[in-house]
Amino acid sequence: MEMNPFRSLFLSLSRMPPILMLFIILGLAVVVTMYVMGIVNGSQEEAKRAQEAAKHHDEVKTKVVYAAKNIEEGEIIPAEALEEHDVDASKAPIDAFNSVNAVVGQQAAYPVPAGQIVSQHAVKTMAAVTGFEGRIKEGMRALTFGVDSNSGVAGFIAPGSHVDVVCITGSAGDTKAAPVMSDVEVIAVGTVYQKAPGSTTANPAGSVTVAVTPEDAIKLIKAVSAAKPYLVLRNDKDHSPVAVVDVKDLFPKPHKEATEVAALPAPNLPPPPLPGAPSGDLGAPGAPAANVPPPPPPMHEIEMWSGSKKKFSRFRKAKMIEGTW
Repeated sequence: MEMNPFRSLFLSLSRMPPILMLFIILGLAVVVTMYVMGIVNGSQEEAKRAQEAAKHHDEVKTKVVYAAKNIEEGEIIPAEALEEHDVDASKAPIDAFNSVNAVVGQQAAYPVPAGQIVSQHAVKTMAAVTGFEGRIKEGMRALTFGVDSNSGVAGFIAPGSHVDVVCITGSAGDTKAAPVMSDVEVIAVGTVYQKAPGSTTANPAGSVTVAVTPEDAIKLIKAVSAAKPYLVLRNDKDHSPVAVVDVKDLFPKPHKEATEVAALPAPNLPPPPLPGAPSGDLGAPGAPAANVPPPPPPMHEIEMWSGSKKKFSRFRKAKMIEGTW
């Protein structure tokens, strides 16, 4: 009969000296302890490595573009409206711009408040803003008029600048000047409609193009046609309105003297008498004329001399009347 192996193991252990049994138990305990400690140490090392990797990721900085001021929907974004900041890479949006140059000149798809990160969704795609007309806001009109180095602020006006339009008329003591447009956006200078990033030099041009409403376009056309326009450059953060006038108010108004006679009603006078009509009461105005006989025909005279005597004859048509002096 075959013996159970576990039973034979227990019989062998029971015959083993106690001291040897103790050493075997201690050895097994040490092996098990070392095995468990290895597993625990491995887990700790792995956790430490993961912590260090996360800390290293948090310490990595990246550049993102922030809005330095409020950007309106449809606005062509200028360089002065943007600024770069270093932020933790873990906090930067995936679609955030990391360079100002990549945003300047693009059109805002929706309003971006100051202090917000400018993402790629905040600007319209280049296909949507191709061409100059894509830079004109909806509901606005582009209007171009001439300027020179004096009236154009010596060429320091650039696309994206805001100006007041002041018109001047007359000369010497009759000179008048007043603003006709307030806080107007310049969208092009000459043929340039995108501001060069970091430019520090003036760009003199013979014309500027501004964005105005259809109603203001008519007023501005009248103003630049009747008077000389000057551009007054604003600070990029100053958008406070100024009082404006119509250009016709800069010209003297003609003086009209109102007379009392002109204000009186027309007199109701009777018609003048007919030639040869008898004088006297003509009756009420508008009454039919009386049956008056026609006047007699005029007399004709002929003078005849016989020696010292003078004779004359008067006749009316065929009838003759003779007489002597």
